[in-house]
Amino acid sequence: MLFFPSLPIDKARIEQAISQLEQYTSAELRVYVEKNIPKKANVKTGIERALQVFDELDMQQTVRRNGVLIYVAWKSHQCAIIGDQGIHQYVGDAFWQQQCEFMVSNFRQKDYTQGIIVVIDNIGKELAKYFPIQPDDKNELDNEVIIHD
Repeated sequence: MLFFPSLPIDKARIEQAISQLEQYTSAELRVYVEKNIPKKANVKTGIERALQVFDELDMQQTVRRNGVLIYVAWKSHQCAIIGDQGIHQYVGDAFWQQQCEFMVSNFRQKDYTQGIIVVIDNIGKELAKYFPIQPDDKNELDNEVIIHD
């Protein structure tokens, strides 16, 4: 388990949840965790920062535009979930906000890893409705959880 002063994250368990999600959907999901929103990012909100990270990770490069980013800035108390246009057109802002709120409620209980894992599962179920796994599916984006402190 990887520990930050007040944020225990089990990177391996989260990566396993991402791999499981990709067993039943052709969509791609990444998790990006950092201590604070960096000043050099020149943004104020978690959503703005998540959009930057989404672009930096080239998540818009999936064939079906169905990449999803879970972003957490734990010390800044910010989180956001960004879905590329292919999936966003089906689920919209309300779904992403609901998942963020679920994560935050788990974070308040100091249950960081489980909060992220349950949200990955929730997102996976939704993605599978619109982007079920295909016989020729390829893993287009790395499953590694990115952690910056």
